[in-house]
Amino acid sequence: MSPLIRKDSSRSAGTAQASWVREFRDLLDSNEPGLTFDATIRVEWRRQEGGPGSTTAYEDAGRAVRHIAESLASQRSVLRWEATEQDINHDLRRLLPWFTEGIEILRAQVTLHVDDHAHATAQRIAQLKREETLEELARRQTAARVRFMQDEILRTPATARLYLLLEQTAHHGYLPPGVDADQIVRDVQQWHPEAQWVAVAQLLHTFLGKLTDKDAGDLLRTLHVLFLEYGQKELAEQLPMELGQRNSERPA
Repeated sequence: MSPLIRKDSSRSAGTAQASWVREFRDLLDSNEPGLTFDATIRVEWRRQEGGPGSTTAYEDAGRAVRHIAESLASQRSVLRWEATEQDINHDLRRLLPWFTEGIEILRAQVTLHVDDHAHATAQRIAQLKREETLEELARRQTAARVRFMQDEILRTPATARLYLLLEQTAHHGYLPPGVDADQIVRDVQQWHPEAQWVAVAQLLHTFLGKLTDKDAGDLLRTLHVLFLEYGQKELAEQLPMELGQRNSERPA
């Protein structure tokens, strides 16, 4: 810390008034925990004319400037030490001349510096924040894609098949071998929510859910026999015969 320096100044000829200069160093907290700016603070002041003398002016002048510097530095990263220094000095210039605690602050300047360790640490912190932001964005995109798949793509076999076809087409620019585009169109039309058979299947599903376990089992066994009578053995085998399955399976 430099010694207290006395300067002489005058406002008019023959009227001299002493001013004082103090320069000291301090650490200012940044917005990154544990990282600080190295600050050199220089302030020039004098007692107000006609005001009472103060034995604490030496401390008051430095403290007033330091509070301004601390307030702004605490909002900034040490990576932006030059911009922070500029903004602190800009705010100080706007205040001058500054009357406080019975003294008049004539000039004030703050010089900031950041050591290599603090700078490197702040860079690592910034990189981690960027990676966390990207990971969060990826999680949101994945969650949105899953919801889309559940709500739209996997709603019917036809839409699922069409989606896979479009994905392959987008990647390769042509239809995979053995794909019948006309059949896909028919499947989509067949599985349209307004299709009559879809509406009947939905009604049957709703009706089944309203039955008791015993009545639901009787209905499933009746459908099993009906499928067999029409020669649809494979369909009959796909019917859930255990009552516990009726909430997880839909009619084929």
